[in-house]
Amino acid sequence: MDAVSFAALAAVAFFAATVQAATGFGFAIMAVPFFLLIMGSLSAIQVTAVINFVISMVLMQRLLKGAPRRLLLHLIVGSMVGFPIGLMAYKAADLNSMKLVVGALITLFAVILLIREWQMRRTDSLPQITNEGEFVARPVPELAVGVVSGAMSVALAMPGPVVVLYLLARHAGKQVSRAATLLLFGFSYGAVSLVHTLWGGMSGGSWLLAAKLAPFVVAGAILGHYATRYLSEKYFRTVILTILIASGFYGVWTAL
Repeated sequence: MDAVSFAALAAVAFFAATVQAATGFGFAIMAVPFFLLIMGSLSAIQVTAVINFVISMVLMQRLLKGAPRRLLLHLIVGSMVGFPIGLMAYKAADLNSMKLVVGALITLFAVILLIREWQMRRTDSLPQITNEGEFVARPVPELAVGVVSGAMSVALAMPGPVVVLYLLARHAGKQVSRAATLLLFGFSYGAVSLVHTLWGGMSGGSWLLAAKLAPFVVAGAILGHYATRYLSEKYFRTVILTILIASGFYGVWTAL
């Protein structure tokens, strides 16, 4: 890989890591399309999984106290069911078609939530779950969300969209949502890296590139972690919805 291509990957990785550390979401959605374009191969998904795992490891200890334990358990169990589904999709499906479907679904659900958010703000009624003790677990939908998240994590290195949509629908506040998603990503991306290494054909070159990008990812994660204290609940939800809508449209556009 030439120096210009690596510099482009490093810049994307730094910016996406900053956004994910600040919001709990967004790295794969922002990075995968550019990584695919720059690298020109599906190994971009594998590299994304490894460096996402690095972000989670940097932040994990600081987030353990802020995440609902039962929610995480349900999502992790569901994800384990979804992993083999995602591996089969990764090996068999056309990536452009998959990106098109996922992008369309993300856009649809994000627009629905945006309309709901606007209606609730008009009535000055926007309850927030700001403490993990206030979050009431719902096993069935959370297991289902976990299955979809696990499948998407292996197939596209994107476990986050369906989880973020679920947490937004449950009115989880910034701290709860950020802690839950980043801790889930720590498990998901670690498992996905292992799955791709054992059964997905992940090469040593992908691991080496991920290692070279790691310093930029760590720097972005640290910056994003400190930036999150300046992001209010109102603007947090706005940023998340903006990322979802933009990523959905971008996924559709790149697949066409």
